[in-house]
Amino acid sequence: MSISVSTLCMLLMLSCFNSGAYLKVADAQRTWCIANPSTSNTELIANLDYACSHVGCSLIQQGSSCFYPNNYLHHASFAMNLYYQRSGRHRSDCNFSNSGLISFSDPSFRSCNYETGGGIVESHRSENQTSETWCVAKPATENSMLQENINFACNHVDCTPIQDGGPCYNPTTLVNHASFAMNLYYQTTQRTNTSCDFKGSGLIVNRNPSYGNCTF
Repeated sequence: MSISVSTLCMLLMLSCFNSGAYLKVADAQRTWCIANPSTSNTELIANLDYACSHVGCSLIQQGSSCFYPNNYLHHASFAMNLYYQRSGRHRSDCNFSNSGLISFSDPSFRSCNYETGGGIVESHRSENQTSETWCVAKPATENSMLQENINFACNHVDCTPIQDGGPCYNPTTLVNHASFAMNLYYQTTQRTNTSCDFKGSGLIVNRNPSYGNCTF
């Protein structure tokens, strides 16, 4: 018995869906790997050393296009992303002892380009994976912009958790406090892309940045 072209196409689509190949297409948007803004310098240095032992990190060396801002969060994020991209963009490639976040927004800035090769590569969706997203500050964001983001977001949402004595006060860095405030604003405004823009300094991520007793 002959099979029509339309029937054959439908069978192929169903086969791809059942095998998990459909999910690869659904997730085929560009992705990057960054460090969680709350990550300690000790962890960031460990991530930096590990990633740079597998990929070339010359672009974050002094005199190169990604040296500035000269801080561990940016340097580690750049190296972690390069490792994630070169290793095939599996979720595990951006784990780094649970300190990595997969971003759907480009962390590149000025002349520093964060490499990307496409979406997350996986054959099936894990049971604990959700469609939730969060908003955090771009690793290279200047302190003046981080403070501006805090001021804006906290004018619309309750930021007492990042005040002295609050569960999200530590680490006492602008990037951590800004990320908490930016995410709270993002969550209370229906998680639209524009509500995590913050003049290009916000990144939408698919892993919960919460830590310790601090809930995002």
